[in-house]
Amino acid sequence: MFPTNIIGLIILGIEFITGIIANGLMIVVNCSEWIRSRKLTCCDMILTSLGISRFFLQWTIFINNIFLFALSPVMNGQCDIRRNLYIFWMYLNTLSLWFATWLSVFYCVKIANFSQPLFLWLKRRISGLVPQLLMGSLLVSLVTCFPSVNVIERKFINNSTNNLSGNTRVDCRHNMNSSPDLVILYMLGYSFPFFIFVVPAVLLITSLWRHTKRMGKNTNISRDTITEAHVSVIKGLIAFIFFYISYFVALVLFLLQIFDHSSPPFMWFCIVVMAAYPSWHSVILILGNPKMKKAAMRALNHAKCRLRDEAS
Repeated sequence: MFPTNIIGLIILGIEFITGIIANGLMIVVNCSEWIRSRKLTCCDMILTSLGISRFFLQWTIFINNIFLFALSPVMNGQCDIRRNLYIFWMYLNTLSLWFATWLSVFYCVKIANFSQPLFLWLKRRISGLVPQLLMGSLLVSLVTCFPSVNVIERKFINNSTNNLSGNTRVDCRHNMNSSPDLVILYMLGYSFPFFIFVVPAVLLITSLWRHTKRMGKNTNISRDTITEAHVSVIKGLIAFIFFYISYFVALVLFLLQIFDHSSPPFMWFCIVVMAAYPSWHSVILILGNPKMKKAAMRALNHAKCRLRDEAS
């Protein structure tokens, strides 16, 4: 293994552990709330769905890159494993992007203030639409990935046939994303939720910024309470957009092969940036949610007490 691969795996491992803990915390807290009260708020439903999809996405990314860099010398030719991981990654990736998009739409509709009739209609109906949007995301992600699955299956069969005939040696590391038609299908599946996500996020930041300036001019008390809360939400949304756009750009660069994929630094840069989004964005969501933050602090204090007891 090259030193770059070792460093990349270490960083990926840190992001993996962070994402597993953060997304696992969201799942446990919301599922416990659902078991206790037999109901979940619309926001908690989206966060739970997002946490579950990202939890399995983190495992898929980590296992995929273990096969890609650590086990490639001994697993070369095991394209069926790489194919299945690719298909599963594609579906979970698209699904998590849709869930994050609906979270952005939900925040915008619930918090922002606009007088347009369509926006007011969504404000009244969004709570009833959330379960339908989540279920629709499962179907849309499946339909979006289905054409890509056919392309991957065809590439796998062709590579296996060439390998059996002795003409070529199968290299499963990068042949899955080297097809132009596969890249186009990727972009069609990812671009739509990305642009839907950006619009409500920008609208919400604009609305909160205007409201913050208005409240700061009208009263002095709100400057210490409501205004600071709005500024905190704006900072979280900016970080939200930053991670989402960074993920999307790194994904595009990786799929389009702008640089030579035989260069480990470029590949690891894209992989680390892509893995950072489902990890650190979940951390931001926890820090911005009072219930999640309280549960995280309680778990952290419990872990400290356990370590202190074991040390003593």
